[in-house]
Amino acid sequence: MIMRRHFVTVSSDLLHWNQLRQHIALFCDEQQISQEVMLQLQLVCEEWFINIITHGYQKLSKEKQSSSEIHFQISYNSDDDEILIYFIDYAPAFDPLRQETPNVALSAEEREIGGLGIYLMKELMDCCTYQRIDECNHLKLYKRM
Repeated sequence: MIMRRHFVTVSSDLLHWNQLRQHIALFCDEQQISQEVMLQLQLVCEEWFINIITHGYQKLSKEKQSSSEIHFQISYNSDDDEILIYFIDYAPAFDPLRQETPNVALSAEEREIGGLGIYLMKELMDCCTYQRIDECNHLKLYKRM
């Protein structure tokens, strides 16, 4: 099995999205992953990164927010021809996979606000798993090539 991985840890600040986006682009370039798939991965990661900060860490005190980190890993398993994206954060427990799927048949005016990012994540990825381990959120996103 050939597994290629990249890790990065960033503080929970929206300004760090660009660093994470570039990290994904570099990894995809090294693994010769198509531009289309790279953009999908970046979109999904951006949605989750923003969710962690705006719905997770911002619920914490200012002191805890400033010391909060997000661990990110992207890996490619050539045997399974699959990409794994792995986020770990210390925000309050939140399982995105238990969220109700928004009714996308409704118009934007009729639909309740929120939930589209998680819906998009589930649609673009082949498998998503969530666990709460040692006071951390662990989200794994799988994309078959």
